[in-house]
Amino acid sequence: MRYQYLDARLRHAFDDAGLGRGQRAVLQGVLRALDPDAHLGEHVAGLTSAFLAVTRAKTALESHAAADQPRWNLLRRIITTSIRCVDAARPAYARGGAEELARARRVLLEVDAAIAADGPRLTPLVTAAAAARLDPDALAAEVKKWVTPLWTGVELPLRARMIAEVAVLVAVHGRDGRQLRADLLRWLKKPGDLAEVLWPEPRKHVVAFVVSGARVLRHLDGLLPEARQEPLHRNRLPKDDFLKEAVSGSSVLVRLPVLAADVHTAAVRGRRVLNEVLDQYAAGERLTELHIAPVWQVSGPGGRVTRGTEHRRTVGNAYPLTAYWPAELRSAMRVANLARQVDAPMASAGLAWSALEATGLDPGKIGWLAKACALQVLRQHLISLHVVVTHHDDELRGPLAAHVPTTGVKHHLKSVDAWLEVLVPHPRPDDRLRAAQDAVTALAADEGGLVRDLVELWRGRLADSRALADWLREQEDTAAAVLEWLYVTRNLAFHAGRFASPADTLTAHAGQAVIDLTLEFLGNWRTVERRLGRRETPAVEIYRRLAQRQDQLVARLRRARSVRRLSVEDISGPDEKWWSRGGR
Repeated sequence: MRYQYLDARLRHAFDDAGLGRGQRAVLQGVLRALDPDAHLGEHVAGLTSAFLAVTRAKTALESHAAADQPRWNLLRRIITTSIRCVDAARPAYARGGAEELARARRVLLEVDAAIAADGPRLTPLVTAAAAARLDPDALAAEVKKWVTPLWTGVELPLRARMIAEVAVLVAVHGRDGRQLRADLLRWLKKPGDLAEVLWPEPRKHVVAFVVSGARVLRHLDGLLPEARQEPLHRNRLPKDDFLKEAVSGSSVLVRLPVLAADVHTAAVRGRRVLNEVLDQYAAGERLTELHIAPVWQVSGPGGRVTRGTEHRRTVGNAYPLTAYWPAELRSAMRVANLARQVDAPMASAGLAWSALEATGLDPGKIGWLAKACALQVLRQHLISLHVVVTHHDDELRGPLAAHVPTTGVKHHLKSVDAWLEVLVPHPRPDDRLRAAQDAVTALAADEGGLVRDLVELWRGRLADSRALADWLREQEDTAAAVLEWLYVTRNLAFHAGRFASPADTLTAHAGQAVIDLTLEFLGNWRTVERRLGRRETPAVEIYRRLAQRQDQLVARLRRARSVRRLSVEDISGPDEKWWSRGGR
């Protein structure tokens, strides 16, 4: 799926439809944010979103009023991080929804003041009243109106903020990225109302799954009144039947209706519903293992049948996090792997928090990890930018490749700092550097759309050290909001027994992305220490040191006239080289 928003077919469709740069950026930006392989800073689950912040705050307030969970001190942290996300997203709402956002912000500030004044004496009446006054749907209605101004033209960097908020709404609505891409390709041939493509009315789909481990699920009609089932016998299936490979031993075909915006979302939601029902049978048949096969079939509203398999990525060569066993990380890696295998979003998010907890993290140290994540996200963004700029292999990349060496068929960077040097403005660049910079400009212009936007955004941030410092703080605030919500989700799932929550699929994705990001820099830190023969630093101490480094970097950026001394090659590693590049 990754980088399909840049593939040739979509590009040709844009050309045939005569789309301008901003219009391409809108469609590509939404598709990139829905890419399940996107890293934390690109995916909708890790974007700064006022709608998502208000949704989470409302959910937390409702839960506190009903079950005193999250407790008052954690609730205040959720409210505080939500206010920061609202403030960061506020410029986008100037195009619509400013009054609704201001109203939500006032509610958040009022409840924050109430928690500060009452502390553990905070009453459910206060939180219930605040929850009732928060209206994420009002924000959503305004954001959906942004499609028109975005399509007619909004300048950077506001365009990027608005696209991010739109993408979050599309994801929460229940749109699958692959299906949306297919729908957009059809829409481009006969354009109509783009909002209807992004947010189509949910319709009834009938989803069919194979459950192995039983031939009949007794009382299924009582648990799922509209579901239908039939026993499956492998030797009675036609040779070309798509179920042939899914049937082994005792199996049953279950069909159930699902309301969804598209086929793939119907399959995901149907699997979630059926898995929850199988919890009943697992409890009743403790010696039996019931599994849903990865294949599925969906009959759409018009009768069209779509068949598919649960998406699983494969690689030619799989590499471990480290080439040896880092003892402190073994538990974290085990739990993180379990989190990926769990279908239930809230349980997956809870396990992701448990994986972080296994490294020694506790709620009081969330701020440290959020700052560390901001540093690593900076590095990831720059690497990702190089990948998308050089996505199409042609003559234009020659001068850039001469200055920024890569390795392997996928052109992995040998030095992130060499790429950074090309992006940072220089008063007197030599001929080789100027040629590389011109190549980036040409590549971005040739690709257009989102790629050109990203190049301009990053050149702007790297030309203004204060802008980069502000961006790092925003990434820190966003990561802190995600981590606090992960902790709340863990408490709701494991302590309060809650198995569903608004936008919980985004929370699950965010949890996996954060633990992946964390293990990435912890693994690199361990590898460098082992290579240098140093004693292993405890993970919590790594969080503390990286938090201190991020604070120092932000302070330095606010004082500096440029970022030409910034180094991101090993910005989250054990060596203090973050301000070590040549330059003035």
